[in-house]
Amino acid sequence: MAKFYITTAIPYTNAQPHIGFAMELVQADCLARYHRLIGDETYFLTGTDEHGMKMVQSSREAGLTPQQLADENSGKFQKLTKALNISNDDFIRTTQERHKAGAQKLWRAIAADDGFYKGKYEGLYCVGCEAYITEKDLVAGNCPNHKKPPEFFSEENYFFNYSKYLPQVKAAIEKGELKILPESRKTEMLNLIEDSIVGKKNISFSRPSKALSWGIPVPSDPTQTMYIWCDALSNYITAVDYEHEGEVFKKFWPDCVHLIGKDILRFHAGLWPAMLLAAKVALPKAVYVHGYITSEGQKMSKSLGNVVDPFEVGEKYGTEALRYYLLREIPTTDDGNFSVSRFEALYDGELANNLGNFASRVITMVEKYSGGKVPAVSKEEGIVNEVLETWKKYQAFMDEFNLKAAVESVFAMLSFANKYIDEKRPWELAKKDPTEVLKILYHLLEILRHASMMILPFLPQTAEKIQNALNCPAERSKKLYPDNIGWGGLKEGVSLKKIEPLFPRLK
Repeated sequence: MAKFYITTAIPYTNAQPHIGFAMELVQADCLARYHRLIGDETYFLTGTDEHGMKMVQSSREAGLTPQQLADENSGKFQKLTKALNISNDDFIRTTQERHKAGAQKLWRAIAADDGFYKGKYEGLYCVGCEAYITEKDLVAGNCPNHKKPPEFFSEENYFFNYSKYLPQVKAAIEKGELKILPESRKTEMLNLIEDSIVGKKNISFSRPSKALSWGIPVPSDPTQTMYIWCDALSNYITAVDYEHEGEVFKKFWPDCVHLIGKDILRFHAGLWPAMLLAAKVALPKAVYVHGYITSEGQKMSKSLGNVVDPFEVGEKYGTEALRYYLLREIPTTDDGNFSVSRFEALYDGELANNLGNFASRVITMVEKYSGGKVPAVSKEEGIVNEVLETWKKYQAFMDEFNLKAAVESVFAMLSFANKYIDEKRPWELAKKDPTEVLKILYHLLEILRHASMMILPFLPQTAEKIQNALNCPAERSKKLYPDNIGWGGLKEGVSLKKIEPLFPRLK
């Protein structure tokens, strides 16, 4: 059985969850559910990053301790996973003892390879990015991401010998041993690595504890605190018990995909692999990169009043509708826009009409013309080919990390099915040829069953409602067994159940 381990980035707990991370959670959940569907043994991790200067500053402003702020906001991220129906197997917090012990083990392993040396650091540091930046990166003296001037540090730290491992990282990416999707991000990362190799750029990997005590102490030197990215990146292995190299670690590492935003690509496809190479730990299989979300065509900002709260949207329109918008409307690997008018148009046009109305029409016609039971198995070459071709496209898109195209292919099949109803007009044909109507109904029921399997990673609750109405056995409906992906899965005489409106029209 193949293994599939997927992780999200772990967001900082200095602020509440936003729609961008909601999208990342839903994308990762979609992939996890898909791999379970195709029979892979799957493990899904998310969590929160709770150390660093941002936490110290934000907690002070809130009148809390860093731990209190971390507990409060981490709880909100865990609440978001429930609100979005996320199927994660674990939730890691970097303030947990299991994480601290694993991160210190990783430090010791890097040190054993002469991966660190002590030196003086002088330079600019952006607290918002929790990263060192150069003057050439600044825009009008400010960090381009946070629009604030960085701070100048001069202190003695441990440095990670980054440039020592970069040729190996570059080779792994070029050979596809570390896959980066989309391809444009692979090119971007290789260019960044080449610049670092030429410039022999190493990275300050600690800060004096007197300057930053809120973090994990360097194991051999408690006067120093680990650099936040050294701490945070290690969560991907500390969560699966790297400390003891237990069963979960042995089972799922390195069959891992990191799903991240484009702003932290260099840390995940450059720094993290270099750390693993130094520690003699195998590299993950892939890094999948998504873009940003704007709001009504503008960057989200509290001052503009256009920040999108995922809790509010989910409560107003429903979790499934929010999941659909984020997966279908936002380009999977590029920037996209959140628009209320577009959201409502997709809700009514695709969810209520194309899917919901189709399911309702088919089951109602079976009740009327077939006594509420599945008719005899019927097979029409054009219909079967449409479904099987959709499966081929769907699975290819899923494997290429193009979730948007995958779900669009399903809804194209539903459009085909709705057109088929309009062309055949079963309600008229029933008066002339009841036998032919039963054949048409079987074709429509099978399309609906196949659609329910395809949308399961995207709209799990909706898929379950459809499968319950079709009276599909629960043990079969969650896996693409040969008889599920083939034609004729619905058996003659099975009684259908009533189906509630899947997506009631918006008023």
